[in-house]
Amino acid sequence: MKTIILGTLLCLAAASLATTAQTLPPEHTVTVPGNALRIDVPEHPRYMMRQDCKKFVGTYDLSSGDTLELRLAGAVMYARIGKQEEHRIVATDHNAFVALDRQLKVRIDHNDDGSVDGELVMVVPAQNLSGGDIVPYHVQSIGLASR
Repeated sequence: MKTIILGTLLCLAAASLATTAQTLPPEHTVTVPGNALRIDVPEHPRYMMRQDCKKFVGTYDLSSGDTLELRLAGAVMYARIGKQEEHRIVATDHNAFVALDRQLKVRIDHNDDGSVDGELVMVVPAQNLSGGDIVPYHVQSIGLASR
């Protein structure tokens, strides 16, 4: 009987120490931010020559089933998702663009084997659900379907 009581007390003491060991004071904790999706317009967009822009012009299938269309009008590029309104875009890298209205950004990778893939980050507008709930606007990442 003494062995059972002693064993129980030892288990409780060990559990108490384990709980205490996992609790850290605030000065010893570290907050690790998540990989937040952001759409930022650079202070100084990257200059891209017209012939370099031309290789990105066209329609791309998105993994969501929608399409992304990039077009060039003079020296200005525009992006359109599905039948939504167009967004004027500027280059941020040799293969990346962002809308001046901060509604989307896109990265397009032309691979050596001729395939194309990449990523679209876009603002999804707020939606009213049939039950009366409202889904607020949010930023979403969508992959370009390989072609």
